Amino acid sequence: MALQAVLAGLFFQAYGAYAAYWMAEFGWSRTTISLAYSLHRTESGLLGPLHGALLQRVSPRRVITAGVLLLGLGFMVLSFVQSFGQFIAVFLVMAVGASLCGLLSLMTVLVNWFERRRATALSLMQTGMSIGGLAVPFVALGLAAVGWRTMAFASGAVVLLVGLPISRLMLRSPEQVGLWPDGARGADGSGSSAGRGRLAPAYTVRQALRTWAFWSMSVAHAAAVAVVAAVSVHFVIYANETQGLAITVAATILALMTGVSIVGQLLGGLLGDRVDKRLLATGGMLGHALAMLLLAVATTPAMVMVGAVVHGVSWGLRGPLMGALRADYFGRESFAAVMGSSSLIVMLGSVGGPLLVGILTDLTGTYAPGFASLAALALVGSIGFATLRRPRLPS
Repeated sequence: MALQAVLAGLFFQAYGAYAAYWMAEFGWSRTTISLAYSLHRTESGLLGPLHGALLQRVSPRRVITAGVLLLGLGFMVLSFVQSFGQFIAVFLVMAVGASLCGLLSLMTVLVNWFERRRATALSLMQTGMSIGGLAVPFVALGLAAVGWRTMAFASGAVVLLVGLPISRLMLRSPEQVGLWPDGARGADGSGSSAGRGRLAPAYTVRQALRTWAFWSMSVAHAAAVAVVAAVSVHFVIYANETQGLAITVAATILALMTGVSIVGQLLGGLLGDRVDKRLLATGGMLGHALAMLLLAVATTPAMVMVGAVVHGVSWGLRGPLMGALRADYFGRESFAAVMGSSSLIVMLGSVGGPLLVGILTDLTGTYAPGFASLAALALVGSIGFATLRRPRLPS
């Protein structure tokens, strides 16, 4: 949770606040800003299979430590860039670091430790992302007070000071220390073979790739990430330009969005261990679609806030289920590799969402077509989750 909070508050969700200052200092367009973010997501997607393989073969502790070092030092170097080429080079190094110490690594550890309450554990971990989002207004105040360069250098120091001690806690699995995953013990708590029988079937990556569930889940997840990534990149600029809100006020609404997502995450985790996860994910996607339509037609700050709240709750409800569904369907032994392979497809959404909105807005002069397109993508994603079926492991 703490590592997710640092990544969100200083890197992922702070990007839009930094972007306004980069546009002012360097004269970059929305498309240029979107391209930089999309390159980061491209890197994350392409790195996915290698990242998953590393987590299978190397200690997650080492992978996460390397990520913290790359991100923290990258932030410090970012404070000295003077051109777009330098910015892209440094930003890609930071992106690699954020990926290595980010969601896939953390989910892999938790999936190995939890069986019975897996959705709850993942949802609690991902509330860190929302808690970090609450810090975005303070980042915006820092940007206004000391400038983006000083803020970037200070952020790098925080990443190192917080991230390095946390990375030492990341044990691959409970078996390393003579324990069983939570929920995998027998009824008497003895860790008997009866307990072992409750673990999900174990798929290899090759077997998972041959199932409809893998592709349907990946495409639907890509649609969801397209919405989330586009909002993260464009929301502050959108609220500033279309509603005339100050950057600090727009960042505060973004923080509200992530704050209410905590409610959705806790609800998704609680219900995800009791209700069909497909239905919850489908409901989250329909909420994304409604939120994007609200932002597309918003004429007042109040409508923007309503759209932000609906998006935040939907994001929170759906987010923790992405890892839990894959672990339920394909088992935990190859979870990192399966999730890493899926990232190649999910990447299309995280890259395409911000670019789509940036290009359409630069062409039309309004955000309405971009947000309407995201609503359509969310509807497609809802169909993908609604039609999921648990695969059968070949004999």
